[in-house]
Amino acid sequence: MKRAIFPLPVFILPNGYTRLRIFEPRYLDMVKESLKNDHGFVLCQYDVDSYLNVPRYGCLVDIIDFLQDEQGLLLIDIVAKSVVEISDVSENNQQLRYGQLMTTENIFWFQQPRLLVDKDACLQAALQRLFAANPQLNDLYRETQFDEINWVVARWIEFLPISIDKKQQLAFKSDFANIHSFLHTVINNEFS
Repeated sequence: MKRAIFPLPVFILPNGYTRLRIFEPRYLDMVKESLKNDHGFVLCQYDVDSYLNVPRYGCLVDIIDFLQDEQGLLLIDIVAKSVVEISDVSENNQQLRYGQLMTTENIFWFQQPRLLVDKDACLQAALQRLFAANPQLNDLYRETQFDEINWVVARWIEFLPISIDKKQQLAFKSDFANIHSFLHTVINNEFS
């Protein structure tokens, strides 16, 4: 399937939500097309080393709400549905990028169900406190899954103040054990 691609310095994993400000005509057209055809678009990291700045992986996202900010710019709330592999990247005359999407053959850690165990209570509780302290997160997230460790870990990777390159590395090149250990170290040191 072919979809529009929106490369941004934003990191998101499946079941993550974010709000985007849309003002460029090409991305306004992308939103119109997405809503008209009832299909999403791909949100991915802006990669200076890749053709048309589109990396190998991105997240297929759906628009779930829209509104205007104080300046009259369009705001859209999106939810990430799945990680996709992007190929055959091209752009139209407005420089809106498109690519062919495939379900990735790689099985990433966040696609494998895991139970929340007792030692993960600190990760869960710290994330719940973060949500409680940030009403914007509570407003944005229509659905939370605090009892699922993959969801908790994915949200921590999205929210931690580390570089997008590091987030990409953790999400797509690390295994769950390494990420889990890293988060326990960071969260226990910073939030306990």
